[in-house]
Amino acid sequence: MDHQPRTLSKNRSFRAATTGIIFLALWSARGSGHPPDRYELADLKALEQAFTDLTQKVRPSVVAIRTYRIRGPGSPDTLVKLPFSQGSGFVIDSGGYIATNRHVIDGADLISVILDNGLNYDAVVVKFDERGDLAVLKVDAADLTPVRFGDIANVKVNQWAFACGNPFGLANADGRASVTYGVVSALGRQMTDRLPGNDQVHYYGNLIETSAAINPGSSGGPLFNIDGEVIGVVTAIVSASGVNEGHGFAIPIDKNTRGILETLKAGKEVRYGFLGVTVDDVEPADARQVADSGRVRGARITGIDPPNGPAAAAGLKPFDIIIEFDGTPIEGKDHLVRLVGYTPVGSEVTITYVRRQVKRKAMVKVTDRLETLNAAHPNK
Repeated sequence: MDHQPRTLSKNRSFRAATTGIIFLALWSARGSGHPPDRYELADLKALEQAFTDLTQKVRPSVVAIRTYRIRGPGSPDTLVKLPFSQGSGFVIDSGGYIATNRHVIDGADLISVILDNGLNYDAVVVKFDERGDLAVLKVDAADLTPVRFGDIANVKVNQWAFACGNPFGLANADGRASVTYGVVSALGRQMTDRLPGNDQVHYYGNLIETSAAINPGSSGGPLFNIDGEVIGVVTAIVSASGVNEGHGFAIPIDKNTRGILETLKAGKEVRYGFLGVTVDDVEPADARQVADSGRVRGARITGIDPPNGPAAAAGLKPFDIIIEFDGTPIEGKDHLVRLVGYTPVGSEVTITYVRRQVKRKAMVKVTDRLETLNAAHPNK
C-alpha cells in the first residue's frame, strides 16, 4: 500500500470495545426497549455463525495479487523474475475480470492472481484509472464467482464492516484471503491533500473510514457489509509505523464507482469533468457572506487554471464562493470536486456563486480533465 500501514498494539482495549458493540447488536436484534439482564451463549453463537457464514460466502470472490519485475543483462535466458509488490482484488465478472487498486499493479512487469482455490493465473491489465486509483485485470479463467455490490447511500456509521484480502502476502501461497472485521468509523473522509505528488492527478475523496484491520497487501481488496455486499475498495491507511493502527480507508461503491469499473472492463479511458479551478473549504467568516446559504458552506475559489479553461470562460474569479453546481448545494471543496468530476464531458451546467456578498449565476461547459490540462501544460 502507498500509505504506511500498522497493526493494533493495544488490542486489549480494542477487544473490550468490540465486545460492547456485539452486546449492543444483540440487544438491538431482540427488539426490546431495554437491555436484557443477561446474554445467552446461543445469542453469541448465532452472531458467530453469521460471521462465519459471511466468510464462506464472500471468500471465493476475493483474490491475492502478486507482482514481479523482470531484471537482468543480456539475453532473455539471463533475465530474473524479482518479487515486486503484493495486494488484493475481487472478481467483478465470472469471465475472469478482477478489480483492484491501480497502485497495486503500478510499475509491475508481471502480475499473478491467486484464486481462492489456490490456482495461479497470469493476469493482464485491461485498463487502469490513475485519478481514481482503480484497475481491472483479466485472467484466463471461467465460471468465477463475482461479488455483489452494495451502495454507499445505504451505509451508516457504526455498522459492521469486513475487510477481505492478502495482508502481508499471507494468501500468496494458497489464495485463502484473510478476513477482519470492525465497523464503519466515518463516511466522507477526504485524503487527497495527504497524497504525495500532484493532487490534480490523484483523488482520494468521500472515503469510508473503517476500524477493520488493514495492512500492507490489503490494498485492492473488498470491504463488505454484513449482507456480503461490497461497499468499498480497501485502499489506504493512516499510520505512523507502517502497519494497522485502526484507521483504514476504502473507496466507496456507488453508481459512479461501478461506472468506472465497467468503463475499465471495456478497455476504455475514464473521462472526468473539469472546471479549471482550485478550491478550498469556506471559513466561518466567509460563510457569513453566503446569501441564503442555510446549511450550505460552499467552496471558495483560490485559483483559476488554466487561464482559458471553462471557469475563466464563464467569468469566475478567485475568492468567488460556489454554492451550487447544476442545482446541487455545495457542502465543501471535496463535494464540488466530486460533482464536477462525475459530470459528463461536454455538459453545460449552471453555477451559482457569491461575489462580494452578491449571489450570481454563470453557465459553464464542462471539459475533459486530462485533455484540458495537457493542452494547457503540454510539458508537464
